[in-house]
Amino acid sequence: MNVRIGIESELPTVDAQGMAADERSVQALFGRLARQEGFSTYSDATSGTVVGVRSRRGSGTLDVGNDYGFCTVEMALPPEEGFAAAKSAWHHTLDSLLLPALGAEALSVLAHGCQPRTETLGRAYLADKGHYQFWLAQAERFPGHYASDAWPGFAAVQFNIDVPLSDVIPVCNTLISMTPLLCAWGANSAVFGERVQPWQSLRMRGYQELAESNPFFADRLLFPRRLYSGLAQYMQDAWATPVFEVTRAGMIYRPMAVELTTAEFAAAGEAEFVDFHGAKRTLQCTVGDLASGLVFYWPAVRVRMRLDETCSVAEVLAAVAAGRPESVLHNGGRDTFVEVRHLPTMSRPETFSWLAMILGWLDNIEQCEKLFRPWTLALSRAAMPQVQAHGWDAEAAGAPIGQWAQQAFAVAEEGLRRGKAAPAEELEPLARRLRDRTNPATDAVACLRAEGIEALVEKLRM
Repeated sequence: MNVRIGIESELPTVDAQGMAADERSVQALFGRLARQEGFSTYSDATSGTVVGVRSRRGSGTLDVGNDYGFCTVEMALPPEEGFAAAKSAWHHTLDSLLLPALGAEALSVLAHGCQPRTETLGRAYLADKGHYQFWLAQAERFPGHYASDAWPGFAAVQFNIDVPLSDVIPVCNTLISMTPLLCAWGANSAVFGERVQPWQSLRMRGYQELAESNPFFADRLLFPRRLYSGLAQYMQDAWATPVFEVTRAGMIYRPMAVELTTAEFAAAGEAEFVDFHGAKRTLQCTVGDLASGLVFYWPAVRVRMRLDETCSVAEVLAAVAAGRPESVLHNGGRDTFVEVRHLPTMSRPETFSWLAMILGWLDNIEQCEKLFRPWTLALSRAAMPQVQAHGWDAEAAGAPIGQWAQQAFAVAEEGLRRGKAAPAEELEPLARRLRDRTNPATDAVACLRAEGIEALVEKLRM
């Protein structure tokens, strides 16, 4: 299997002391990158603040910009053909572009975990982007139900993998069920504010808190309400959730009726919205709004798809209702990617060990699906608190997580040896984790206790 693979790396950015980078230094970083040939800055349309740089490449756009907080720099690479090309592009971009520019500004990025020294980043570190200002405004509608300390900068890697349309839903369902296993194997943020925390992953804790306490996020975070019989059901469920935002000429709007769903907006054809400055407008529903309404934020996986914008809203809705969603996808659905999310970046070999593991599962998806069939959605949801607290010591479906991991590893290895999407030898770093029952979180805790915070920060620097 030689599929297209895009990689997004979220990298906590720190100063020489390991504290979260300030906004001035991150802005200077973008200015330095913009002086590279082919690069230019881009700004948030709402605030006008420079939030990243872009460069057009043959297969897409290379983007280095802000994520949720300005002290997290995200490096998003365009898709490459196959494992080897994706790995090479990631290393080259990091070594020849990002790390030298960071060094010139006396900055560095962390390889895994969260900001281990900077406590409670909160609103003061929020990127000056309209999208996240709206996110925070929704969260703060429910006082006391948003833990700002659960959202410091996190290192994470996300793989966008070009999966055949017929496999998209089986892959999505299987990875959703496997979420506790992925979180145990890759737990990566147990040290925060120079202290050991009682959670294997602060990021996942934040998602869980927000999903359980805030109705607006309930269907976007953690787990879906059900697994899916097909792509049409997936799309209909996405449209049954409240509209997050719509964009017109770069300006972001949210609905006046906070419970307005994408389906209701599409059925009515128009609705009242308000922009970031409080100005009200009546907006017509577009195919672009339907496309943005398909985005979920589940921990383990989401589907990225493009709608055919030559269709009308009515044609898209009719096709999906009739069970023919592929007929209204751009390029016949060949631009549909499965995004595997929130894996720890970790060491370089371990990062690509995760990619190899996922490709092995995809090349053996029937066996993977069969193995995890006992992991119902309810079971996986119930297992998450155990995984959050105990990592490898958690259990699921009556057996230790480690036992499930051994079987999952065998499925991935078989898939790689048969399909050759990546060398099976790439799995060794995760095999070692499995043998030792460690993850980046346990490594960080052990380092902090044995050597102190200074040593931990130095070990995390890339």
